[in-house]
Amino acid sequence: TDLPNRRLFQERLDQALRESRRKRNLIALLYIDLDNFKPVNDTFGHATGDKVIRLLADILTQAVRADDLVGRYGGEEFCVVLPYTNADNAAVLAEKLRTGIAARTVKVGAGRIRVTASIGLSDVQATDENPGEILERADAALYEAKQSGRNRVCLSRSPQASQHIGHG
Repeated sequence: TDLPNRRLFQERLDQALRESRRKRNLIALLYIDLDNFKPVNDTFGHATGDKVIRLLADILTQAVRADDLVGRYGGEEFCVVLPYTNADNAAVLAEKLRTGIAARTVKVGAGRIRVTASIGLSDVQATDENPGEILERADAALYEAKQSGRNRVCLSRSPQASQHIGHG
């Protein structure tokens, strides 16, 4: 994918959070996971799964600004750091990404497959002491998106509360 891996992404997230504190700017984080990805690999093979992963990486990198950071966080998990962005503006981008992913297809033999993604979103809180806290909130929001039907965006502003933004 030519994207930073989990370790490099975490290092850059830490740098972005330090800069955010120093400059007192906003920051938001998107945590993106492809829905039902295992059956893609199991049914169509890992080469097709790799095409889907590359497609998602391309969609993400084309949709963000030059100062934003996209990373591959795990197998079919990606994260996006959005400096100078509040949660409401990040939610607009997340919904655009969600619908853009759902609209794309990957060629498989004579046919095409469509995938969807669930997105968890959080913004930096004044009480955040480390990158793990914003990641945990975004992950909790992602979990909520998955539990409420997939192909959704959920926002978490605190560890206890998440809000649905959009869904297909």
